[in-house]
Amino acid sequence: MNIALAQIKVQDGEKEKNLAKVLSILDSLRSYHNIPDIVCFPELFTTGYDLKNVYKYAEDFPGETLDIIKSKSQNNFIVIGSILEKEKNLFFNTAFILGKDGSLLGKYRKTHLFQPMQENEYLTPGDSINTFTLPDLNNLKIGLAICYDLRFPELFRKMALQGAKLIFLPSEFPSPKSEIWKILIKARAIENQLFMIGINRVGKANQDSFFGNSIITDGDSHKILGKKEEIKMFNVNINKIDAIREILPIFDDRRTDIYKIE
Repeated sequence: MNIALAQIKVQDGEKEKNLAKVLSILDSLRSYHNIPDIVCFPELFTTGYDLKNVYKYAEDFPGETLDIIKSKSQNNFIVIGSILEKEKNLFFNTAFILGKDGSLLGKYRKTHLFQPMQENEYLTPGDSINTFTLPDLNNLKIGLAICYDLRFPELFRKMALQGAKLIFLPSEFPSPKSEIWKILIKARAIENQLFMIGINRVGKANQDSFFGNSIITDGDSHKILGKKEEIKMFNVNINKIDAIREILPIFDDRRTDIYKIE
């Protein structure tokens, strides 16, 4: 399959401008000779971390933003990213999977809130970890996580045990943590024998800067973008995961008699 990484600059609080950029990117991808199967955007790609105004930007799921994106992506590709969600009086950092037919195939609410960016002051953590099936891609199972979740390996192991072969990680991983970002993503891929796709923001916010280095890795080979805004497509051979797991059957060798994930 072909996966497009949209490593973009995000203007904090400028929802209309950010969404216009996303729609322009989707328009351009539709003209590619090889249209991507999946397009992935960074964490909070419409608003950035303007969380003090979360009540202005957050929306129901599916809501206005997904409806607008659907009009550009329908019958072309799957779109993944994270935006601010509201449910009654609660707000969440929520990743979504929008199918080729425009349907919402799944959503994941960030379970680990990042205190240095005040997520815990404005947002509510999610309370579930699931995998999702992509009917347009031979019922492939994938997982979703968001940025800071990367530091909690239990989440990724649970998704692997649920059958995920790819995990998408929309992020706003700030400088100067680029080496930590790359090491952790590679580690999650190696220890779970799956593809990790981390899509990171670039540019600057009020207090932080973001280094990009979006990455696709199966733990053995790695494709890493630079530190500037760019949209790039990569081919992923999902059959490689089955081969890796057959050669080294780590899931069969787990000692569930002495440890397990509840």
